[in-house]
Amino acid sequence: MRALKFALALGAVGVVASAGPSQAVTIVIGGGLATECYATAEYGDAFTAFDICTRALSNQALSVRDRAATYVNRSDCDQSIQRWPQLSEPYVNRGAALINMDRPQEALRDLDTAITRGLEKIHLAYYNRGLAKEKLNNARGAYEDYRKALELDPNFTLASEQLQRFLVNGMRVRG
Repeated sequence: MRALKFALALGAVGVVASAGPSQAVTIVIGGGLATECYATAEYGDAFTAFDICTRALSNQALSVRDRAATYVNRSDCDQSIQRWPQLSEPYVNRGAALINMDRPQEALRDLDTAITRGLEKIHLAYYNRGLAKEKLNNARGAYEDYRKALELDPNFTLASEQLQRFLVNGMRVRG
């Protein structure tokens, strides 16, 4: 069974100096460049990962699922979805990209898809959906999604930091 992993990418998105969307990566089992692609995308430099993933895609006979996972790790969401639409991670990534492109309504569709399909670290999809809802001036929805993200992972500091910006019944929320 392959475990799904995620990496966080930070940027300037949101209403009040908030952190950016979270990006997803997918593990590839079996060694070689595709596994190195995953490891570099998860723990290393994004530019180096892109190069390694490109080599993996052109030089290895990968299964359809591992090819789709390698596209996720190279941040090619559409390519990944075309090859293996059952993966949830490319929908998280595309949702994050759409938030950065100031297209939050489209981001919501992708993030809802990811949440419906399920993820190992689903809290990242809820966090991103909170960012999208906040861009759409849906403060209550954003608050609920940040709370859900923190409930799913009590150590998720990005969600905790977002929640601290909210007032509920005149009291500042503690994440």
